[in-house]
Amino acid sequence: MSTTTTSEERKTRKGFLWGLVMLVSGTLCTIITKVQYSLQSLGTEPCVINGNTTLHCYFDKPWFGVLEMKLAMACCLVFLYVRKRVEHRARPQVHADAAAVAQGGGGQERAHAVSRDGVVVVETSSSSSGPSWSTILLLIIPSMLDLLNTVFANIGLLWISSSIYQMTRGSVILFNAFFSVRFMGKRLFAYHYSSILLVIIAVGMVSFAGLSQAAMQSAAEPSAADAEKQANQILGLSFIFVAQFLCAIQIVIEEYFLTKRQVSPMLLVGIEGLWGLVFMAVLIPLLQWTPRGTSGLSKVWHEDFSDALVKISNSWPLVWTVVAYVITIGVFNLSASFVTKYLNSVVRSILDTMRTMGVWLLTLFVYYVIKWTGPNSPGEPWTVWSWLELAGFAVMVVGTLTYKKILRFPGTWLYAAEEREANLALTKSPFMASMH
Repeated sequence: MSTTTTSEERKTRKGFLWGLVMLVSGTLCTIITKVQYSLQSLGTEPCVINGNTTLHCYFDKPWFGVLEMKLAMACCLVFLYVRKRVEHRARPQVHADAAAVAQGGGGQERAHAVSRDGVVVVETSSSSSGPSWSTILLLIIPSMLDLLNTVFANIGLLWISSSIYQMTRGSVILFNAFFSVRFMGKRLFAYHYSSILLVIIAVGMVSFAGLSQAAMQSAAEPSAADAEKQANQILGLSFIFVAQFLCAIQIVIEEYFLTKRQVSPMLLVGIEGLWGLVFMAVLIPLLQWTPRGTSGLSKVWHEDFSDALVKISNSWPLVWTVVAYVITIGVFNLSASFVTKYLNSVVRSILDTMRTMGVWLLTLFVYYVIKWTGPNSPGEPWTVWSWLELAGFAVMVVGTLTYKKILRFPGTWLYAAEEREANLALTKSPFMASMH
């Protein structure tokens, strides 16, 4: 008995240690990206800053961020290979592991796994034989969706503050619920709809706070540049919502691979990263050759990768942010897996929520303690609209946790229909029938 207790305590300690690693690395992912966008370096592509044309420009390269992301995701395959070799040497006899199945609601948990920051659900087990070639080929579809939602989210982050970006990503629940009902045949109950309503209200509050804060700053010093910045912020919010729409489709498709084709979550992320690198090998020359545009929308179809490489070679801070981002994403992937392995998916969901608050607190730290201010600072000031953003965040947390039944609404009638269905299914099972 004492041995079992000691083993459980050790497992819990490991889980909370990995949880701390997940929280820190997950918070840093978004901030590092924002820091990259805030750094200036000498490149080959001219830009206009304060009315002057210069080659010393900001590193506003969302597609390069996709390349970093895919490289980090593909590293999951390296980790799986190394782990397999270590296990093979540790055990002379090779044992076939059970196929991994998504835990804690499948698609609902997977909503956190397919964000631009490379979150992955735990790999509960791995298949020694590996996926079939047909499965690997079919994974092209979610891989392309992941690439698209990542680049739209990256472009949105160019003009949206880190905290607003992190909170509006919660809108994926709305799209995920729709596609789960429409294509997966799932049924939503009263508490689901109540939670979705809370998320809609929260997204509206956070979006309004972000746009109002930008309008307030523009009104203080009105200029053509400020008007363009405000328009870009509206465009950025739109891109983030498009990214979450694509992410929700991806979640539904990935749930098929997780449950029907028995692909483990970490292996799925690794293969998506590998396909992403293949896509980028094709897209990089195309993005390079497309015509430059003067509007923010041109970030979708054009990016000069040679300029990005020159900028990186001319700036050690940029070099370190690239290395830090890839490492941080890799650590985040592993820690997210181990948290669910040693604890459970409920703790994972709570940590994901805490991560959003961590991002916001870190941006305030950058602004007020490090004193990195200015229009392109990754830090954020506290304004009168921050109170509305805080209230929206609180509503978002409640909506997200009640959707997953981590928190429960006071009214028991919201859960009555689900409980009736569960009792009916239990009564109709062959085992229970034989007990009567």
